Amino acid sequence: MQLAHDSIRRPVPQTNAQVRRPSHRERDRFVGFAFAAADLLIETDSRGTILFCAGARCRLTEGDVGGLVGTSLLDVVAPNDRKYVNVLFKRIQDKGRIKPARVVFQGCDGNRFPALLGGCRLDSCPGSLFLTVLLASGPRNTNEALAAAGQLLDGNAFSHILEDRIIKAREKGLDNALTLLLIDGLQSMVEALPEGAAGEVTQGIEAYLRAISANGDSAGQLATDRYGVVHASDIDGQEVQGHITQIIQSAGGELPGGIRTWSLDVSDERLDPADAARALVYTVQAFASAQGGEFTISSLEDGAKRMLSDAVDRIGRLRATIEKRDFFVVFQPIVDVETQAVHHLEALTRVEGMPSPADFITFAEDVGLIYDFDLLLTQSVLDTMNAYRKEPTLPDVAINLSAKTLMSPIFLRQFLAVTEPYGDLARKLLIEVTETVVVTDIARLNEVLQKLRAAGFRICLDDVGAGSTSFQSLYGIQADFAKIDGHFVRGAVHNARDMAMLRSMVDVCRQLGLGLIGEQVEGPEHAQLLTELGVPLAQGYLYSRPSRDFAYFAKDWSKMGGKGGKILWKS
Repeated sequence: MQLAHDSIRRPVPQTNAQVRRPSHRERDRFVGFAFAAADLLIETDSRGTILFCAGARCRLTEGDVGGLVGTSLLDVVAPNDRKYVNVLFKRIQDKGRIKPARVVFQGCDGNRFPALLGGCRLDSCPGSLFLTVLLASGPRNTNEALAAAGQLLDGNAFSHILEDRIIKAREKGLDNALTLLLIDGLQSMVEALPEGAAGEVTQGIEAYLRAISANGDSAGQLATDRYGVVHASDIDGQEVQGHITQIIQSAGGELPGGIRTWSLDVSDERLDPADAARALVYTVQAFASAQGGEFTISSLEDGAKRMLSDAVDRIGRLRATIEKRDFFVVFQPIVDVETQAVHHLEALTRVEGMPSPADFITFAEDVGLIYDFDLLLTQSVLDTMNAYRKEPTLPDVAINLSAKTLMSPIFLRQFLAVTEPYGDLARKLLIEVTETVVVTDIARLNEVLQKLRAAGFRICLDDVGAGSTSFQSLYGIQADFAKIDGHFVRGAVHNARDMAMLRSMVDVCRQLGLGLIGEQVEGPEHAQLLTELGVPLAQGYLYSRPSRDFAYFAKDWSKMGGKGGKILWKS
């Protein structure tokens, strides 16, 4: 690539008092180094007018890139990113240098494409900015597409990218920080401003946060008044508050509340990088979803850091529980209502020293450790079944797997790898799918479940009618069984509305060819109701409480004095 150096003066013989100027050879070397790291070199003034341009055309012009001299760089930046690039210019002037950040350019053919824009200023060349443009691949996923469209990430996308950024920062030793930002009263202020001024505030905040974020794509809006940004550690909260205050004041706005920031440590050595990232994601999600007085300016004085510390401690204990297997499994029978013979068992988790297994499971789901726990639970249940595999009445066992777990792209492979060594014994497992309400792509979940059915596993949908398994889930998922939420089973005895709902659910499930299970059957009246409705299977304290004694349920009671194979129920 030939570069024109007409504007570069030849070196002048120096005296001892003169500052040594670089030779042509040295200048060419520096230019060569720059081109080794970039596709395009640009010099602009402080307002973005191009003073010099060399390198690849990068689709910005049909002719030589030198033809861009005299035009504004902003003219070849996508409209949504122009305010953002202006903030990058100002950061170069203030900081002296910025790392390459993702920017969307607009080609001469009208098509847009992403590139990495970096830059610096030199004290020896006041008024000039020296920029590099490196072509980047197109957005690899929805998160990058949002950033490339000139938008902040939403809460879910930010949580996803946060985990990736934190893990990479820890592994590569990058000096990054995470800042949470609360702009109290932002929404009401924006609504009170004229339309143009309101846009200046919202777009200005978005542009600024993107500009300070790592790679230009690591900032998100978590709620109407809350933001999160991963950035270099040389940026502090006071600087962020000052810039946003200036944006608001320049638009004529007056914030009724205040602006607060909390910087969280991304390098906590108590956890490995993946678990440390999970703790941060959990804290960010709690910060985003807290309501009312939970997160006011005063209560958040040390709240975010305290939440992170608590999350780190809880994740540490959860990880230890998984690694040390400090949990045990109890079994509760699902029985034939008519004969009271065991149809299958449900495996339920109990954690040592923890009164509520639901809290344990919920937290494990929230921080992404449920996958490890579910695989370990599966193996534990299969080990128990294997110990009694010679029993002639070895029961089938249902294990609970959340829809979120099943949607993990690697979980299916891991699950099949865990179950494969047990051979045909593994096909005695039923998979009870919980929390289908959290899944937005029911068709994709159904694809996963059909692969499991093809591998020989039966599927049961849990809590049908409770909201956690909607009629949309029933329609979109092919399964073998449906477990009707116990609220309706118990309520229908005395409540006509619950009875109407229960009849409707039973009818829909029957039409879909699903085997029916009624849960929370605590009294004879509940069992009688299920019999009248034609629900063949039941689960509840009327028959048995959960028990660790798997052997009890594996006995052949017809040979031990039981009548017709009925279980002699434990109290």
